[in-house]
Amino acid sequence: MAQLKFECPICHEFLVVNIRDAQVRYSLRNPVPIVVTHGDPEHAITLFVDKEYRLRAISGSNIVERAEEAKAARKPLTRRFVPVPMKGQVDLDDLNSFQIQVLALVDGKRSVDELAQVLGVATMRVKILCEQLVRLGKIESVQVVIE
Repeated sequence: MAQLKFECPICHEFLVVNIRDAQVRYSLRNPVPIVVTHGDPEHAITLFVDKEYRLRAISGSNIVERAEEAKAARKPLTRRFVPVPMKGQVDLDDLNSFQIQVLALVDGKRSVDELAQVLGVATMRVKILCEQLVRLGKIESVQVVIE
């Protein structure tokens, strides 16, 4: 096992790192990249060590800031069910008044949740009804939109 002493390019702290012989000896790359994390906030240092255990280069990265930025930028995905109307006229024969109400509101933009809110009924009831209207050939489809 070899020891390397170096100065962190991010926080300027002097560090000592133990490097396993096999890590350098059997590496396909020369110089060998060795990643070390330390500090508060934690950051990563990549040491490039040649086959004679000489330090050839050091590269630092502020991984915690990047992870926090990515976490802040990430928002949870939402899934919406959007009924898509048929093109052209739809025959309203054999439909009850509630089915006709739903069909009149289907515009390809409003979700099942929004339709349920307008109608003042449970979302699941509107979703099931829309699926039935698809089977009856009154609605083109119910698309799943992920935002």
